[in-house]
Amino acid sequence: MRTQELATEFDFTAVDFPNGENLGNWRAAELLGSGGTAEVWRAVAPDGREAALKLVRPKLRRHPGANALLIREHETLRSVASPHLVAPYELIDCDGAAVLVLEYLPHGDLVSMVGTPPRQWLHAFAIVLAALADLERHGLAHGDLKARNVLFAADGSARLADLTSAHPLDAPAAAGTAAYGLPEPCGARARDADCFALAALLFELATGRLPYGQLGAAAGAELAHVAVRDPAAARLEAAAAAALRAQGRQGLSYFVDVIESVRGMHD
Repeated sequence: MRTQELATEFDFTAVDFPNGENLGNWRAAELLGSGGTAEVWRAVAPDGREAALKLVRPKLRRHPGANALLIREHETLRSVASPHLVAPYELIDCDGAAVLVLEYLPHGDLVSMVGTPPRQWLHAFAIVLAALADLERHGLAHGDLKARNVLFAADGSARLADLTSAHPLDAPAAAGTAAYGLPEPCGARARDADCFALAALLFELATGRLPYGQLGAAAGAELAHVAVRDPAAARLEAAAAAALRAQGRQGLSYFVDVIESVRGMHD
């Protein structure tokens, strides 16, 4: 990210938004990350509260479609109101650009737990499953489930984040992150794509490897064969592999049973 590029559009300095009136009480303090469409800043209010500011990347800030994604994400988070999803604080209009103010989750993402014993990540996986169930009750699929979109709050609890790709459950499966995507998305539904991505995530956590590599199943890769010594991890890997072969058609209840099957096992 180039600070000068931001400054030309919003008159920022390197770490501050002088135009504080347009951003309410929030001051940007640190760039946390940047993706293809949006970037996220850590922000601080005068009373010391922290938040994450999500806004469209500089070159897209005048594009109504890009801003509409953030507006829709805010509406989705507010309507679902799940404790398992990142919490929305407010939506700010900054000179025509949408700024989504979110709960600040400072303790990293689920990538750091990939390949570790299940006792370290099984609860976080259960939270992801609960978040997807909450979305499903509102007729929605997440659309881009992956380890990097599972973040941890200051108390260590997990949240599912990034709802910009959310779609109705029965909508056609959209292209998400390739490594977690269906082998043949054509004809598949968004709900199936979510379950397939959940299976890919479970496989990755249990084995330390993506099931089809970075390019994913759509690139024609075979499902990876990984020797797992830990009994709980081995059971989870087998369950994930079965769900991947079924292309996510079992539904979320399958994963509830999978989690219960390993609870109480010794690591």
